Amino acid sequence: MSLPKDLVPGCLLLLLCAALYYVTTTFDSDPLGAAQGMPATHMPRLVLGVISALALLMILQGLRSGEKGTIHVPPWPMWATAGLLGLAAMTAPFLGVPIAFFIVCVVLPLLWGARDVRIIAAFALAVPAAIYV
Repeated sequence: MSLPKDLVPGCLLLLLCAALYYVTTTFDSDPLGAAQGMPATHMPRLVLGVISALALLMILQGLRSGEKGTIHVPPWPMWATAGLLGLAAMTAPFLGVPIAFFIVCVVLPLLWGARDVRIIAAFALAVPAAIYV
């Protein structure tokens, strides 16, 4: 039996969102009257709600198209990107976020085939600066 192409990834996303939503229920929260702006528990739930809605849309579009899925192994740069981002997340507490972002912003474009050093340098300097401005 062949499943629609986006059914499995969509269901996995929904399961992940449900698990992460549960994690947000364990957060301490300020009383709503004392919170300025959005309380700390609401933002992650909002993001998870948007991701869940998009996953449902992806599933419905896959069901509607009737296109059957085939298993494709992602290209190696995808795995290298995931590894680099994971490594950056693990080293950011030691290196600092700006340096970790700078390294990611230099390596990722090179990994994906960009060769204009001026543009890569501008990107690598602008992103960490934009985070702190």
